[in-house]
Amino acid sequence: MTYKSKRDHYADYVIKAVREDSPWMLDLRGGFSLLLLRDLNVDGRKVKCGFSMEYRTSPNSNRSGRLNPMILIEDGGEWRVLDSLWTLGRIAGGTAASAFSQNPSLLLDPLSSIAIIRRVLARIRDIEVSNFKDLSEILNYLPESSVIGEKSEEEIKLALESISEYLKDRNVSAFGRISILLGSWPVEEFRKRFSLSLEAIRMMEEEAQPLYDEIYQLVRVDEFVCFRQDEFSLSGEDAEISQSVSLGWIFYSFERSSSGEGISREYYNELGRAPLEHELGLEDAAGWKEMMVEYVKKILDDWLSRKKNLSEEPEIDVKSETLQRMLRTILGEEYSLSGSLEGFF
Repeated sequence: MTYKSKRDHYADYVIKAVREDSPWMLDLRGGFSLLLLRDLNVDGRKVKCGFSMEYRTSPNSNRSGRLNPMILIEDGGEWRVLDSLWTLGRIAGGTAASAFSQNPSLLLDPLSSIAIIRRVLARIRDIEVSNFKDLSEILNYLPESSVIGEKSEEEIKLALESISEYLKDRNVSAFGRISILLGSWPVEEFRKRFSLSLEAIRMMEEEAQPLYDEIYQLVRVDEFVCFRQDEFSLSGEDAEISQSVSLGWIFYSFERSSSGEGISREYYNELGRAPLEHELGLEDAAGWKEMMVEYVKKILDDWLSRKKNLSEEPEIDVKSETLQRMLRTILGEEYSLSGSLEGFF
């Protein structure tokens, strides 16, 4: 369901979650997107200026965090869209791109942004033309092709803290998707609390394995997490919010960086989600705890109902490249399989 709220009230809640100054904590593992745009009129042109930010932990994406400038200039009924750090540097100059990378609020401040926009206007025909029925569609349009603009989780968090006050600026439109942590459990604790079988755990791992073949990992369920997922739109004094509860599990992967340093990465795998059926106050922590348990059970029941023969031993997925490579290492290039690999996962 979608409900309306006062912008200041909802923005305060998000800011406190970002700063971990409330019962709620923003958790990037569940996914995060944010678009902030200020309306301007520069030399007779309508302009929307700001930036987009996102963070993902998908196994099929090598780039987790991104921070991109967003400059939309109206031109003959269409919007010309500058949406990458590389394009900003090419058109407005390397100094402008570097300044934005260090301080993304540069494109939300009217004075500094106008100076950059004037440089962009001089080369407006070099900017891509795009059409959007609704500006929130830009959240699904975020560029991924260039390594320029990539940010680590820590950099995304720092940038988010530095610009979060703009969520309260009534001259700035904001669109976002955030994940608020409701609960987390080690696997065994979760199994006992929600009566989940070992067979179901192995089924989750088996289903996810093809995704992780691309990064050569043998998947395992390490932790269960439950998020409140908010999609919001802030405009003027108003806020519109739709909420759902999602349940998923985390896979912790040990990898090496390009410098050879060992790093641990977390991948979130959503098991299911359910839209909130009625509004619940953000201050009602006890109510949300009850709601979380209710929705976790519902999501598990829905997931289990789609699965058949969970009581039978799951067959090995011989299509898994990662698993086949590991078996060849252990058993040799020529091997045959029968039954299951109980205890292997």
